[in-house]
Amino acid sequence: MTDRLRSAPMPAALRAGRPPRHPALAVRCPHCSAAVDMRCTTRAGRTRVQRLIPCEARLDAHAAVLAVIATAVCPTCQVAPGTECRTDDGRPLRDIHPARRTEAGGTAA
Repeated sequence: MTDRLRSAPMPAALRAGRPPRHPALAVRCPHCSAAVDMRCTTRAGRTRVQRLIPCEARLDAHAAVLAVIATAVCPTCQVAPGTECRTDDGRPLRDIHPARRTEAGGTAA
């Protein structure tokens, strides 16, 4: 045993053994129909092992959801712009209410 100091500690991302989760995985992919929290697939249903980045359509859908959250008040759960939609018991939803999507479309036009 030596009394030598260790070098820099290993980053948590390397220690875990897998890359961090992409934020666009919170939306169902409109291109390949991959479910929420699942990686994008080919149209035949095979997982794209070499490609960890989601489909372009999924990235666009995620950006649209973020834009709606940032601009519209939800008529269903009454949350302010910039806040995610909530269930009746106060837990955050995975998606936004359809009424909020409609509200954002009406204010953007």
